[in-house]
Amino acid sequence: MKVKGLLLLLLVLLLLVVAGFIGSQNSHLVPINYILAETEMRMSVLLAVTFFIGVIFSVLIFIGYILRLKWRISSLERKNKKLSQTTIVT
Repeated sequence: MKVKGLLLLLLVLLLLVVAGFIGSQNSHLVPINYILAETEMRMSVLLAVTFFIGVIFSVLIFIGYILRLKWRISSLERKNKKLSQTTIVT
C-alpha cells in the first residue's frame, strides 16, 4: 500500500510540474467581462481559477450524492431491523 501511495504522490507532483510549464507559456492577458465589471487576467491564472471552481462544484455534487445514498442506506437498515424484529417475535 505504501508503494501505491508513493507512486500516486509522484504522479501528482509530475502533473503539477507539467501544469506549471503549461501555465508559464500562457502569459497573455485576456479580458474578463463580469456583469458589473471588466478586468484583464493572465490566461494561466484564468485557467487555474476555472479549474479550481470546477473541482469545488464537482466535490459539492459528489458529497450531496454520497449523503443521499447514506441516508437511503440508513433508512433501509431501519426498515430491515424493524422487519427482522417482527419476524423474531412471531
